[in-house]
Amino acid sequence: MSESQPPLSAIIAKTLYSNDEISHSDLARLSNLNDDDLSQYKRAWNSAHLERRALIISKLRSMGEDDARLDFTRIFKFCLDDIDAGIRIKALEGLELEDKYNFALPVIKTLKMDESPEVREAAARVMGKFALMAELGELPAAVGDDIFDALLGVLENPSEPDSLRRRALESISPFRQEPVASYIEDFYFSENPALKASAIFAMGRNCDTRWLDYLNKELQDSNARFRCEAARACGDIEEEDTVPGLLNLLNDVDHDVQEAAIAALGKIGGQKARDALSKLKTSPENRIKEAAMSALTELEICQDPLSSSS
Repeated sequence: MSESQPPLSAIIAKTLYSNDEISHSDLARLSNLNDDDLSQYKRAWNSAHLERRALIISKLRSMGEDDARLDFTRIFKFCLDDIDAGIRIKALEGLELEDKYNFALPVIKTLKMDESPEVREAAARVMGKFALMAELGELPAAVGDDIFDALLGVLENPSEPDSLRRRALESISPFRQEPVASYIEDFYFSENPALKASAIFAMGRNCDTRWLDYLNKELQDSNARFRCEAARACGDIEEEDTVPGLLNLLNDVDHDVQEAAIAALGKIGGQKARDALSKLKTSPENRIKEAAMSALTELEICQDPLSSSS
């Protein structure tokens, strides 16, 4: 341990066993703990008050997102066994920040075995990142199979809550294989609006042009939630056939729909999209102007990936 770092016992006292404000520097000391320090911190963690544990796990999750040099994954992993469901959910969100395939395995275990429906929903959602990595060939095939099987197991069990099954569909959707497409269609034609919204989201993540007819139809739906999800999905698929429908949403009465259409046009590109976004740069509404400028930046980067580093 370097002289500039406080001993772990001091960090434990300040962060876990006092009511003092928790500093960034103290929590940064918890990054990349070795085995002995991790064991010591885990013992102290389990005897600390719930409110303090909840505060710390939230701060660690935020710090890990803001600074890639910090690595709290070993803490997030043991917090999957915390007695508090809220802390387990924050731990899952922390593991979502990681690109290491071995952290997918405890998330799978949580999805299968946790007693809290809310925690299992969080696990299903977090698995979406690992599912995408698996489909892109960034994970060992065996891990990808485990992810697919765990999510499919939820979908195949009609006794599971709809809220969990829709999260499972959203996360499994990057896999371009049956029966994923069949479940997307089943959920799309459901009478449950939440299931239908998840199906539209899943169409975008599935990135298959077979969904374009559905999406173009949903861009005109009376339900703003469906229009918004459809616009985002069109941006994910990046087909210019959807540009006319997206252009019609630039004056939508719903702000979220407007901004989703703007972002989608930035992903899809093309001259019509560029012209429309350029006009929106002079919008009197700051949110529209900022969204258009961000979309134009996205468009430029997609057309010239080296432009952002020049």
